[in-house]
Amino acid sequence: MPLETQARDALAAVDKALAEKPHKEGHTFSAAARSLCLVRDSLSARQKDDAMRRRWLGHINAVISVVLAGHFPLGSVPWDEIAKARDWLADFAAEVGARPSPKG
Repeated sequence: MPLETQARDALAAVDKALAEKPHKEGHTFSAAARSLCLVRDSLSARQKDDAMRRRWLGHINAVISVVLAGHFPLGSVPWDEIAKARDWLADFAAEVGARPSPKG
C-alpha cells in the first residue's frame, strides 16, 4: 500500500477517534494505532536515510504515543494532546501527498 494511502487512512482513523471520543480501550483507538504503525513501518523500511525521513519517523512515533495514551489513559483521555498529534499527522499527510478520502 502506498505511503500516501497509509497516511490518509491513519489520519481518518485519528479523526474518527476525535469525533467519537471513546472513553478508552475502544476499537477506534486500536484502528488508529494499527494505521499509524503501518505508516511507521513503511517509513522505517525505506532505503533512503535522510533528515526528512528521520523527522517524519519522530513525528509518527510521537503521534503513536499520544494515541496509545488515549487508548490506555491513566486518568482522563488527553483529547487536547490527541488533537495536536492529529495536526502533526495532517502535516505529514500533506507532505507525502495524501488527499482526504472522498465522502460517500
